[in-house]
Amino acid sequence: MSSGGYYNGPVAEWARRNIRGRVEVTPRFSSRLGRIFVYALLFCAPGAFIALGLIMFALGARAKDGAGAFLFYGFLMLIPCGLMALLGAYVRRGFAKSLDAEGVRGAFGQRFQWGKLYYVDHVTKVVIRGGVRRRIKDNQLELVFQGGKLVIPPMIHRRAEVWDLVNSMPAEVRDDGIPRRAVRPRPASHQTGPGSF
Repeated sequence: MSSGGYYNGPVAEWARRNIRGRVEVTPRFSSRLGRIFVYALLFCAPGAFIALGLIMFALGARAKDGAGAFLFYGFLMLIPCGLMALLGAYVRRGFAKSLDAEGVRGAFGQRFQWGKLYYVDHVTKVVIRGGVRRRIKDNQLELVFQGGKLVIPPMIHRRAEVWDLVNSMPAEVRDDGIPRRAVRPRPASHQTGPGSF
């Protein structure tokens, strides 16, 4: 129960009845091998410049022959690549890692209880390509709690199952921060059969 303050009893009760075990929210390329591949792609250009500069120095080239330029530009390219890697880690900290009957766990260990859930926000992504603006509805889900929010990103394994589970809870639903009108959550009765959470 609540220890005072805001408490979303219907969602907490729904979670106890409908979520069995732990539901993992696993982004694609989140395995160790996937991350190594992404970081290798990110750092391959600066690494190639630095390696070429070192090889030229090892073969007897001098800085005025271009070896120093390769090293300089290689180290210079490390700055934006390193910032992109840090930005990726910063963005991932707001991702949901798993859902269970008690609440949601974030990627960096933060924990939010279902009783403190304010609403679920379906966020639209706007993409502009070739001067054409396109909207991608339900790009990601944001679970907004009393103490913060966690994001369920679009590119996850078992996306449809996780989306259906979250959409079946009796919580307030918003579209890009605007509350939906007269929309009732779907019952979660379909979750009790084989392959349920």
